[in-house]
Amino acid sequence: MLLTVEKEKLDQGEVAICFDEEGLEFLIEELSKLREKRDHRHLMTPSWSGNELTEVPQGGDSYELCNSLRLVSLPSSN
Repeated sequence: MLLTVEKEKLDQGEVAICFDEEGLEFLIEELSKLREKRDHRHLMTPSWSGNELTEVPQGGDSYELCNSLRLVSLPSSN
């Protein structure tokens, strides 16, 4: 499985989420869990005691790896 979160080094406004087919399926499953129950999920690299994110950067030299991604499901603002 391949799933990384990387931020652009120079432009702090851009984030790249890189994945293969298995990583995409995993991400969809995690998001689906948050649809069923309002909560949050932590995805981390092995360096941060996780196994959900991989540590080999995929976005190129202008990106640096993020070790943690928190997915947060918020209530509707209706």
